[in-house]
Amino acid sequence: MREFPLDASPVVARSFHYEDGQRQEPHSHERIQLMYSPTGIMRVMTEDGAWLLAPMRALWIPPGVAHEVRMVGQVTMRSAFIKAGAAPWLWKETCALDVDPLMRELILALNQPVARHGPVQRLSAELLLNLLAGTERQHRQLPLPFDRRLRKVCTAVLQAPGNDDTLEQWGERMGASARTLARHMKDETGMSFHQWRLQVRIDEGICRLLQGQSVVNVARALGYASASAFVYMFRNVMGVSPTRYLEQIAGG
Repeated sequence: MREFPLDASPVVARSFHYEDGQRQEPHSHERIQLMYSPTGIMRVMTEDGAWLLAPMRALWIPPGVAHEVRMVGQVTMRSAFIKAGAAPWLWKETCALDVDPLMRELILALNQPVARHGPVQRLSAELLLNLLAGTERQHRQLPLPFDRRLRKVCTAVLQAPGNDDTLEQWGERMGASARTLARHMKDETGMSFHQWRLQVRIDEGICRLLQGQSVVNVARALGYASASAFVYMFRNVMGVSPTRYLEQIAGG
């Protein structure tokens, strides 16, 4: 059964509402999906990587790419499904895009019932495609390893970012030496396990801060002894404090 009728418009909008903690099981689409939500946080995982989508970012998912989505807070997902022929540039990799005010309003407009047919839909879709063609992709993502044992380790860390177990401890559970796991981690992600876990904590910290949690509570949830220790780590990796980083991504 086809997901979209043969005569469907080049850009089809669909809306979904999710509560905190809900999950989309791994699935794929026959069209490009431009995934966006003006509220809440979406964590998206594919075979290749993981993305944290705050309300100022959208995700471009090519046709056939299996993805899983976890919701943090109430999410009002607004997706535009784009026919491949309507996007001649056709980015072949999943990538995040910064959503400027005009792009945001076009995505939201396409998802309004009054705009799903007729000239409003056609003109909004045409303008959105033109905007997308000139948008710079954001390549920052969290790479995931392919090694089966490491994948289990990384999945566990994603679910509990405050976990501080060493690779030696993980290796004992997985039946592999820490040296072997470390080699696979570097070869398959380009990062050491320590660097990778720091990035998970940064993403989790950003997610919690965007929800309005205090730096003190975020630091505690991520296993840091104090707020200053978390801020020090964040500044070392990102170059700015958590507060300044949130101001930057919000356009401040």
